[in-house]
Amino acid sequence: MQQGNLAFSRGDYKNALSYYLKAKEGIRDDARPLADLYGNIGNVYGILGKIDQAVICYKKAMEILRRIEDYGRLGITYTNIGNLYSDKEDADQAIHYYKQAALLLEESRKFGELSMLYGNISLLLRKQSDYKSALEYAEKGMSLAKKCRTPQYLADALHRLAKAKEGIGDIAEAQRISERAYLLYEQMKDELGCAATRYHQVALHEKEQNLEAAIQCLKEVVTIDVKFQLPKLQQNKTRLKKLQNKRRK
Repeated sequence: MQQGNLAFSRGDYKNALSYYLKAKEGIRDDARPLADLYGNIGNVYGILGKIDQAVICYKKAMEILRRIEDYGRLGITYTNIGNLYSDKEDADQAIHYYKQAALLLEESRKFGELSMLYGNISLLLRKQSDYKSALEYAEKGMSLAKKCRTPQYLADALHRLAKAKEGIGDIAEAQRISERAYLLYEQMKDELGCAATRYHQVALHEKEQNLEAAIQCLKEVVTIDVKFQLPKLQQNKTRLKKLQNKRRK
């Protein structure tokens, strides 16, 4: 199981899955690590895009967690299933699982995980153009993140709040909040978080007709895309060229 975790942390998902499946044979009668293991296998399948198999594994973990009455981890597993459906852009199913997760996380007082969950619901509602509700959930997530005083939760909550502010048309406030999120990610050396905030700022600068600022933000995003070979690398390079051509005109 430890070898699987190491492989997963390296992004070696094929070997991670192989190690986890071998581990399953050795701990099939030990409830807590078995629940962890099913959750880990679900994570791998989710990253590999095998959604149905991921859901099966998460549900096996949920059966065990209910039996041992570990409702905090059960809430996190509901969140993981919601994330899968969110990635598939099935908002109704995602919100269904998120709301069940919220009840469990509230009961278990897992405020950090709950702040992330509310942020995820906010993003989905924003995609559905329900900007008022999106802002309400983002503000709930922000309030809980402040309670935790954990930089990661705070940065993530700020990033989602910035997006919700953009949704209601408050571009200046969205920019200010997004910059706060960026500074926190930078302090934590979280380059993916930095890329996410800068990518959002590209859209904000474009709305303000500030092409130079948009280009500088997107250049930073592309640098991180190249470093980690992220899937939107080519798409972002193309967008950068279009912005640069637009500036020349």
